[in-house]
Amino acid sequence: MITYVNSVFVSNVSSSNVVTALTDATKGKLIFWDIDANDAITANTTRFKIGMGTGKTINGVKEIKWSNIINVDDIKGWTAHTNAGDTEDTIYIDLSGATGLIGSGKKLSEAGKRIIVRLTFKDLPTRFRKWTESYEYVTAAGDTAATIAAGIANMINKEVKRARVTATVGAINTTSAGGTSIDGTNYFHEDANWGTSTATTGEVIQLVAMPYDDDDSVDSINWADKVRFNANMYYTDPSAEGWESLNKNYITGAKIEKVPGSTDRASAKLVRDRESQAMGYLGILNRGEGTWPIIKPAMETNLSNTYNVVTLEFENMYRTADDLFRKTKQTVEIYTTAATSTITGSSKGQLGILVNTIVDDTIDK
Repeated sequence: MITYVNSVFVSNVSSSNVVTALTDATKGKLIFWDIDANDAITANTTRFKIGMGTGKTINGVKEIKWSNIINVDDIKGWTAHTNAGDTEDTIYIDLSGATGLIGSGKKLSEAGKRIIVRLTFKDLPTRFRKWTESYEYVTAAGDTAATIAAGIANMINKEVKRARVTATVGAINTTSAGGTSIDGTNYFHEDANWGTSTATTGEVIQLVAMPYDDDDSVDSINWADKVRFNANMYYTDPSAEGWESLNKNYITGAKIEKVPGSTDRASAKLVRDRESQAMGYLGILNRGEGTWPIIKPAMETNLSNTYNVVTLEFENMYRTADDLFRKTKQTVEIYTTAATSTITGSSKGQLGILVNTIVDDTIDK
């Protein structure tokens, strides 16, 4: 994970966004500038800066936001990433295999049995421990796996004031092509027929984490986050004798599968946060709500846009006061609505050096 950010550029130009002349650096356009030749970079460039037009003019000259100087020999590499979208934590509870407890004459098809689904949330920094929410369904005579699944989903969905997940009753087609789990069956989330009429059963509960409902603005004091949770399920039999009436019993044959959600590293709200945090490196500190006056440049992030990201890492060498050689770890993060190839392709060719362009969709999820 990159822990030091030097410069963050957010470009909302959806087409080719790299120019070679300062006069062409309109709002959102990027430019790679050789500071020694005072011209666009070439194969002979040794030091350059990356800039982006702000859309403003100063005395008739286009204003450009610049990065620090980048020494070509000190470049560690590029990473280019195309946005793959965000997903939320999802848990599937499959009751179709609990035939020993659910069915005609079976215990959970009798009236008065308590089935509890307990959700454990792990993303609440205001809690000293993990926060749990329990939902109880009391069985009715003749219940089937489908009616129990529907009853549990209804219990979860009707608690709107404490809701952090949404529940849906769906189905799994076990003949669908897809990945294979440990027990030899298909992964639920890879089943193309989940919830469709072609599925063979309707005894699965899908729990999907709700997205964070912050103020959805770019000038926000909220940080992007995601609901993280686990699920467990058990039943009790209040009509049993003695301690057995309080015992928590596992529903044999039921299966619980979790599909962790992911936040793309170019997700719009993360781009917002990176742009805001990077202002601190420019000395722009008084920018939060509740402070006055708020003096800062306008944010460029548009939360409705889909961004891709190009990251340039470099370590410029410098000499300390006691004549030691040290390196400063720096990065330039470019978030753009255009394809990343418009940046990595042109700059790599112009520099004429071996720069590794790595497409990696697994980092910083």
